[in-house]
Amino acid sequence: MSDTALSESATAVPSTPSTAPTIVARGVTKSYGKTRALRGVDLRLEHGEILGLVGHNGAGKSTLMRMLAGIEQPDDGAVDARERRAGAAWNADSAAASGVRMVYQELALCDDLTVAENAALSDPRPTGLWGWRGRAEQRIGTALDTVFPGHGISVLRRTGELAMAERQMVEIARALCTDALSMLILDEPTESLGVDATAQLYAHLRTLTRRGVSVLLISHRMQEVLANSDRIAVMKDGTVVETFAAAATSESELLVAMGGEVRAAGADVTAPRAADLTAERGAIVATVRAASGISFEARAGELIGLAGLAGQGQEQLLNKLWGAGALSRGVTVPRRRAYVPGDRQTSGILPLWSVAENLTISAMRGISRLGIINGRAKRELAAEWIGALKVRGDAATPITALSGGNQQKVLVARAFAADAQMVLLDDPFRGVDVATKNELYALMKAEAAAGRCIVWYSTENSEMAHCDRVYVFRANRLVSELSGESNTEERIIADSFDENTGDQR
Repeated sequence: MSDTALSESATAVPSTPSTAPTIVARGVTKSYGKTRALRGVDLRLEHGEILGLVGHNGAGKSTLMRMLAGIEQPDDGAVDARERRAGAAWNADSAAASGVRMVYQELALCDDLTVAENAALSDPRPTGLWGWRGRAEQRIGTALDTVFPGHGISVLRRTGELAMAERQMVEIARALCTDALSMLILDEPTESLGVDATAQLYAHLRTLTRRGVSVLLISHRMQEVLANSDRIAVMKDGTVVETFAAAATSESELLVAMGGEVRAAGADVTAPRAADLTAERGAIVATVRAASGISFEARAGELIGLAGLAGQGQEQLLNKLWGAGALSRGVTVPRRRAYVPGDRQTSGILPLWSVAENLTISAMRGISRLGIINGRAKRELAAEWIGALKVRGDAATPITALSGGNQQKVLVARAFAADAQMVLLDDPFRGVDVATKNELYALMKAEAAAGRCIVWYSTENSEMAHCDRVYVFRANRLVSELSGESNTEERIIADSFDENTGDQR
């Protein structure tokens, strides 16, 4: 299938009048036990528009998306789609038949299958017994080439071997492997993508909307939502509270509608429990000798950023620091370390456990004696961190019942509740709202001031302004070390692309 064929087949304009909305939610409610996730939501997605959807973690955004995609049914209210066949119930099958596709925040790929096999699993078209593999390889390859030129992903690789950014690209591309796409739902699609891939995605979305496809975009990256949406709907406490024309609003106006002004990024935060740190503030606690170029070192009390385009070696360095032992060559690390992984579903949360069990697992040494856990201390520790980070759910709540952003808060709390001298963070704010980000920035600064060494990788270059020093990566090499006035977003971007940068301090 050619690029043109993909664009035409995936964006067929419906025969119904273009003035009809693509999908409408009327009075939709949904409860999970005592938790009321949606409270009479009204939402209208117009033909060929990008509608941004914003709100703090737990506002109900992901629940509403599952309703619109037919994956879950509302307790009350209704969802009506332009392409729904007369008399058909709105469920996952009828939504797929109507051309609705969804890209999940928690990537829904099978790690043991190849890129092409994953695409074949979600392709609604019949495959037949013979030749299906070749067709799947061609379809997903064409989709990747169309949306993300120069992606470098082999469709024959297992998805479990791909970096997070590559997995995100595969998840997006396979949603486009369909004959008739009418609506695309994107839940935090750029949280793992680099600058180039993000720009490529939004350029392709505009190509889709010009052909009549409607896009529903959930993101905590306010500037992206403002720059790429036609309208923006704000959710708060399970309902849509206001809708703005994107060109006529601002980030501050959206934040106020979401629930008030957020606190300043430099606000003071006191950790619930001071860690027992033995390293003297300023002492070198970790080093990695590079084969060429700049060597990495980290000191107690420093907040160190790892920057550069996604997939350039930042995660490999974190893994090296996390997995190093006493006999590791070229690497020195403190004995007590904590790690917040980038893929919380695969490597982070323990899905069968409660919030308290997930949060306190790394702090067992401090809340047990002679191998026996102090239940009261465990409950108090969990309650303190749940309160400090405003986790929406009590200690006994199953971790899987929380929104993605609240799950991420628990993982960050787990790392800081331990007595680790070094905390490693792999893009920890993926899917976290603006207010929570500011709380966590302040927490990290407070913990560094108390003597912890924090090493932090982020796909957002602007976040590196919070760091004492920043190492920029390109092609699996450290190419520059920035601090003070040289630590700017412009310099990071320049060093990420400049092939003449490197071998300098």
